[in-house]
Amino acid sequence: MIKIEVGPSEDGGIRAALVGKIDEKFDGKEVLAKVRPGQRVTLRLDGVRSISSLGVRALESFMLKLGDREVVLEDISAAVANQVTMIPNLLGRATVKSAKLPFVCPSCGAEETRSIPYQPDAATTHAPKCSACGANMDFDGFSEEYLPH
Repeated sequence: MIKIEVGPSEDGGIRAALVGKIDEKFDGKEVLAKVRPGQRVTLRLDGVRSISSLGVRALESFMLKLGDREVVLEDISAAVANQVTMIPNLLGRATVKSAKLPFVCPSCGAEETRSIPYQPDAATTHAPKCSACGANMDFDGFSEEYLPH
């Protein structure tokens, strides 16, 4: 089940944060009910922990219902990023600004989830410093499974 918090954004559009699992019950009606024609929609997706196979279809349908509005996605979770690399049309015409992905420190073993730009090679070019020891962190996985290439 997904929880959605919707509110105004500073640019006059709306902002929504999604938390939980996107499944076949997801319809985004909380967002669709508040957005006006032509209004920008910013979606924060770092709280999406998983997407079921039927949830992929539900998310795609929701994105289509947003129509020709400008849609910006911030901090997409690893679960969303992984689905987008497998299904490039999943998010329609939305712009993905950033992804919140897992990193590990090779020096002290600390694991952290950090936000990086959603662009090719960002896992290395924007690798964060470890908050525990200050060393450069490594991406915990294969970047081609989460970022565009």
